Amino acid sequence: MKKIIFIVITIVLIMSGCSKAPEVVKEEIYVPVEVMHAKEGNISKTLTFAGEVSSGESVMVTPMLMSAEEALEILVKVGDYVEEGQVLAVLSGDNTLDQIESSRLQYELAKSSYNSQYESYLNALDNFEKIKVLYEAGAVSKSEYDGAKLRASDNQLKLLKDQLNQAKFAYEKTLGNLEDLNLTAPVNGIVSDINISKMNLVSSQNTITILNMENLEVKFYIPEGKIDVVKSGMNVNIEIPSINTFVESTVDWINPQKDSRKNMYTGSLKLSNIDKAIYPGMKAFVNVELSNKKTFLLPVDAVLFDEVNFVYIVDQNKPIRVEVEVGDDNGEMIEIISGIGEDEFVIIKGQNFVKEDSTIKIVRGQ
Repeated sequence: MKKIIFIVITIVLIMSGCSKAPEVVKEEIYVPVEVMHAKEGNISKTLTFAGEVSSGESVMVTPMLMSAEEALEILVKVGDYVEEGQVLAVLSGDNTLDQIESSRLQYELAKSSYNSQYESYLNALDNFEKIKVLYEAGAVSKSEYDGAKLRASDNQLKLLKDQLNQAKFAYEKTLGNLEDLNLTAPVNGIVSDINISKMNLVSSQNTITILNMENLEVKFYIPEGKIDVVKSGMNVNIEIPSINTFVESTVDWINPQKDSRKNMYTGSLKLSNIDKAIYPGMKAFVNVELSNKKTFLLPVDAVLFDEVNFVYIVDQNKPIRVEVEVGDDNGEMIEIISGIGEDEFVIIKGQNFVKEDSTIKIVRGQ
């Protein structure tokens, strides 16, 4: 019995000595991360300046007559829309007709004087030719020849010709005043003021004012700290809250001289008003979009800081640290001005747990 037990123990020891030790399996260590491509875009940043709509063109219609005339009819009232060439008021023309008659008589007198002098000139010229023949034959004296030559001169005729032309011009000008008896609108617009009353005399001091409503102007005010931001030619968006209207325009000019009353600088831009829904005096807000550079957007947390701003991009399961230049952020996304391209995968989650020698595994990506 002892012999049998010894044999069993021997066999067990031999078998245990021949068996191999179990292999130890090492577990791979990696950092799980989430990645995304940077999106092209920018953070909207808008500056708003208060302003007011005004008429880009205000035209004062005034009589062009040499004397006052009575107003027979006023055909428009304040607030009326008028078109170019439309008659606004009709004047009597009594004094103008008197001036026309006076100018006509002066013209007729100047014409008669010229015609009479012209006949005398022709006779003197004919007489001079005869005297000249006699003088050359020695039949008349030098003094007679000189006298005939002087009488044949056209100097006096030229003087009368000038007087005739002046009289003719004055007459034609007064005739033209007949057209000015009807005051007409030189532009399309709205009547804003009438300084003429029916049955009263009208002179150059009396006017009808028309505001051009198709091309308006917006003047806006810029604080000192923002004067370097707004430039001529910059595209802007105009909001007119009273009529819930938005219009695109371009800054026309910036006055470098500060407005002493507002203690701000003045800017101006043109405003198209084809529908005539916008009126001078309306309040306007000029919105200037500042962020117009091409940038890439990443979540704010993707950008780390260690003396410089940087992100991690992925290269064959390894994180590569890349320095970046950042712009504005809105609390969620941040602008990347330079440092990365749109084809690179940027780590946006797990970035705080990686180093450049880490092995990473992408568990989610965009």
